[in-house]
Amino acid sequence: MTELILDSPRARGLFVLTAHPEGCRVLSERMLARAERAFEKPLASAQGKTALVLGSTSFGYGSSTAIALRKAGFDAIVGVGFETAPAFRGEKLAMSSPGWYLTHALHQADDAYRTYLADAFAPATRDRVIEDLKREGRSIDLVVYSVAAPRRTHLGEEWNSSLLVVGDPLEVVGLNFKSGQLEDLTVPAADPLAVEHTRRVMGGDDLEMWVSALLHSGLAAEGMTVTALSYIGPDLEPLRRMYWDGALGDAKKHIDATTAALNTRLAERVGGKAMTVMNPAVVTAASVAIPAMLRYMSDYLGCDDAGKGEYADPLQVGIDFTGALYGEGEPWRELLDDAGRLRLDGRELRAELQDTIAALWREGKPGEPPALTRTGLERFKREHAMLYGWQVEGVDYGSPYLVDPELAEPQRVVNLIE
Repeated sequence: MTELILDSPRARGLFVLTAHPEGCRVLSERMLARAERAFEKPLASAQGKTALVLGSTSFGYGSSTAIALRKAGFDAIVGVGFETAPAFRGEKLAMSSPGWYLTHALHQADDAYRTYLADAFAPATRDRVIEDLKREGRSIDLVVYSVAAPRRTHLGEEWNSSLLVVGDPLEVVGLNFKSGQLEDLTVPAADPLAVEHTRRVMGGDDLEMWVSALLHSGLAAEGMTVTALSYIGPDLEPLRRMYWDGALGDAKKHIDATTAALNTRLAERVGGKAMTVMNPAVVTAASVAIPAMLRYMSDYLGCDDAGKGEYADPLQVGIDFTGALYGEGEPWRELLDDAGRLRLDGRELRAELQDTIAALWREGKPGEPPALTRTGLERFKREHAMLYGWQVEGVDYGSPYLVDPELAEPQRVVNLIE
């Protein structure tokens, strides 16, 4: 194991290659403390349950939901995420993921976590998880599907997802992450094959196979709940075309159809339910590179700072999710929309916030952005850096830290990638 001083991240274009281990550890501890404060007493309906969280290892919806579920009283969290060990070029750290350090921190803090570092799409991953659950005699009460990936391989075929629009190309005034300037951008249109590829990667096929495997193996607990974390967003036209009406939206609509079909199956087989969960937008590593989303998130954060809206970070979303599903009186029932989706995006869709953002988009022309957008972009950059453990308050970036902590069987981690 190696200790190094890391005072700045390595990056390639917009993508950060090296996370900071201490920054990630501190963030993880603060998330755990926040979740514990949110659930001072365990929720009766959550106690003793086991969750399977697919997509559990990055700072986002999956890990935040896992943390909230555990603090609310879940007995065990079984996670699956694709993370590789820190890599070196000579004596220099060449690449490391925040998910490696986040997973290490959670496992150090609590022995209720077991994580599989693996491709969630791979049949071998499902087989191993099922085999281990059978051996332990542990069934699954809740499935959280939070998998986002650029590609998927199944039965020897590989599909690649795309962030393209459907119909005519989208002409949009986007926000440049590096320069901070608004600029004209064109988002190409997807052909039918690209749309299908995106559906194959980001749609509901894999979720259906996981749930079928649990049902077939007898590991779906009575009343098992299946949730697929998704996003629909506001009616702002450029954002709507990038997501709900774009290639990605086609995949998300497929997830909607999948959860509806699974809802019927689960009700018949184990008295359970399935639903899509529409989460609010949050700062993610991917949103840096999405033209409409970067500007939208900067406006959102700027409005939040100005008191014109309320931003919920991923942990707050996880806390809201847990409270909705397991709070007294089944609050989730009051949060379903007409399509049976659980709506946790109420803060984001409030009229005052969306009216202000729409006005910013009408005002914005290529060049210097409005003041709210500038303020929001600076906050976005801080939030984005923290996803990798950088710019975390209280961390001494001039001190050496362990950059390659072990994640293996002694840490209750099964590495299927090596």
